Amino acid sequence: MQVGVMVTSYNHRDWDRMLAGDYAKPPAMSDVAIHDETMKLGDMVEPLGFDAIWCAEHYGSPYSMQGNPLQWLAFWAGRTRRVNMGTAVIVAPWWQPVKLAHEIAMLDLLLGGRRLHIGIGRGISAHEYAGFGVDRGEARERFAEMIEILRRSEADRFEFKGKHYEIPPTTVRPAARHRGELFRDIKGAFNTPSSMQVAADMGLGQMFVTAVSLETMAKGVAKFNAIRAQRGMGPDQPTCMMYLHCSHDKAELERARKHAAEQGWAARNHYAVWNAPSFADAPGYEDYAKVFRQGRELREDESILSEDCHLIGTPEEIIAKIAHVQERISLEYLIVHPQHGAKEPAEARRSLELFAKEVLPAVHAMATPLHSHSLGTAESLRHAGAMGGAVG
Repeated sequence: MQVGVMVTSYNHRDWDRMLAGDYAKPPAMSDVAIHDETMKLGDMVEPLGFDAIWCAEHYGSPYSMQGNPLQWLAFWAGRTRRVNMGTAVIVAPWWQPVKLAHEIAMLDLLLGGRRLHIGIGRGISAHEYAGFGVDRGEARERFAEMIEILRRSEADRFEFKGKHYEIPPTTVRPAARHRGELFRDIKGAFNTPSSMQVAADMGLGQMFVTAVSLETMAKGVAKFNAIRAQRGMGPDQPTCMMYLHCSHDKAELERARKHAAEQGWAARNHYAVWNAPSFADAPGYEDYAKVFRQGRELREDESILSEDCHLIGTPEEIIAKIAHVQERISLEYLIVHPQHGAKEPAEARRSLELFAKEVLPAVHAMATPLHSHSLGTAESLRHAGAMGGAVG
C-alpha cells in the first residue's frame, strides 16, 4: 500500500477571534509562523520514505490555509526528487477551466515523470463561493461540466459548449508529459449520498476522510461500486485520509484524541458556522444540514468524527488498524494527516518520524485486495448514506 502525507496549515487558535468577529487585532500566532512550521513537516516527507505530498484547497479562514494547491505542489515538485504529488482536493467550480487544465499540465511537466494524483470536488462553504463570485447553487452543474472539459483537454484540440462554460477550439500548451492519462483516474471527494451518486455516475473514483464508522463506510463503498456496475464500469477502491498520531506515550495519545476532536470542530466552523447561511436553503446542499447539524452548539473537545477511524495509537495498534480498514473498505491508498487541531508542530513531526520508522515498512508491504463485499449488490443500492467526510 502506498502512503502519502497531507501537508497543509491550520491556525487553529485563531478560531476564537474569528468566531467573535474581532478583526481589529491580529492572530495570536501569525500565519507566517504557522506556514514555516508546515514547511518543516513537508521537508520530512521524502527523506522518511513516504510516497507523496498531498494538500487541500481552502480560502479565507484559519482552516487548511493552502490556496491554489497546484502552486503549492509545484514548489514541492522542485524541492523533491522522488515523491509524487496529490490534490485533496482541487475545488473545480472555483477555477476557470482552461486555466486549470494548463496549470495541471504544467505541474505534470515539472514533476519530471512522477505521478500527479488528482482529487477533485465541488466545495462546500458559502464564504469561499462568495469570495469567488460563484453561485453555490450552480456548484453541481459547474462541477460536472468541469470534469468533462478536463477530460476533453487531453486532446490536441478541444472545445466545449455548456450551460456555464463555453470554450472555443483551443489547445493546452505545453502539452502535459502524461497527456491522455492525467484524468483517467480522477478521484471525486464527496460527503453526502447525492454527491456520491454524481461522482459514481461520472466515472470518478472515491476519495474521503474516514469520518464515520467503518461499517457505514463499507456500505458506502459497496453502494458506490454498485452504481458504477449499473453504468457498465468496473469497481473502484478508495483513497482515504486518516488523522495520525503515532506514539508510545499514553498522555501524548490522549492529547492527540483531543486534537482530532479540535479538527472536527474547526471543520464545522469553516463549513457550517463562520459566515455560513443555512445549508437547508442552498440548492444541492440540503444533505449538509444533517451532516453538520447547523444551529447546534458544539464544544471544541466534542468529537464529530468516529474514533475508530483515526490512526491514533502505538505503532503496533496503528498497523492493526490500517489492516482492518483495508479489509473492511478495500482501501487502496492511504493519506496520513499528522498536523491538525492545536497539536504542537514538534509533536506532529515526532509522530511522523515514529510512523515512518515502525509502521511505514509494514504498510508498504501490505496488500490492497479488492474484497468481494466491496463490489456492491442490488441490496447495496438501498444504503442511504455516504462513507466519509469532505477531504481537507
